[in-house]
Amino acid sequence: MKTKRFWICVIIGMLVPLTIFVGAITYAQEIDRIQIQQELRRRLRDSDGVYVYVDVIAKAGSEEKALKELLQTDVELELRNYEIKVLTKTEMEQTDGRPRLAIYLVAYTDPAYKEAYLYCVRIAHLEDANLVRNYGYAEGICWDSGLYVGRGKEPSIRQTVKTHTHKYINDYLAANPKRPARPKEERMK
Repeated sequence: MKTKRFWICVIIGMLVPLTIFVGAITYAQEIDRIQIQQELRRRLRDSDGVYVYVDVIAKAGSEEKALKELLQTDVELELRNYEIKVLTKTEMEQTDGRPRLAIYLVAYTDPAYKEAYLYCVRIAHLEDANLVRNYGYAEGICWDSGLYVGRGKEPSIRQTVKTHTHKYINDYLAANPKRPARPKEERMK
């Protein structure tokens, strides 16, 4: 009986410091995550629209084209629903930084499941940048959803893209709050 109590005390004695250590690391990671999110939002500030670019890699060319068109329409519609200006290619080329929201999708048919895909999705807001050390051109990532890997049918892919698009929309709107419209009398002065 005494040895059993001894081992329980030893295990508890090990678990308590370990729990405190893991809690401290988790808390530090949460602080880092919040700081990263604030920095990404700050980079979106003063943005006046975005061009949507979709890149799909799939086994069959017909799948690539169909998925690309669906995602292009889905993302542009979501942005417009939240009154975020979707730039045409010409408008994007004439806008400082050439802001673009890139949606990258790699999708392969899963042989184990009919009509299901193994896929990974990443969404990033990109803008042109100049390197200070040699004044060279670079493509800067202003916002990034991170990489998501999943398995599912086409609706699952579209929902994943929609979820990440909403994360972008939330950060975009937090960085660029809508200004209330001024009454006509004030504008005329």
